[in-house]
Amino acid sequence: MSHQPHPLIRLFLNGTAVGFALSAVFVSAIWLLDIADIRTHAQNSDDAFLVLFILWFFNGLLFGAVQISYVVWQIGREGR
Repeated sequence: MSHQPHPLIRLFLNGTAVGFALSAVFVSAIWLLDIADIRTHAQNSDDAFLVLFILWFFNGLLFGAVQISYVVWQIGREGR
């Protein structure tokens, strides 16, 4: 017998994974393009890793929540 996770759990995990992947791309772009001098200021500090982690984590939460919300919204629209 196969133990498949509940569809809502899969929806949550997929949305979260996509959100954190998008966050990694977004934070990498911010870092590489040095938007708002974030890279410059972070490199002059001892906490550059913490800055990157906080940017990645909280943007990941935001992007994941948006992904999940969009999928739930589309499910609701399909039921019309």
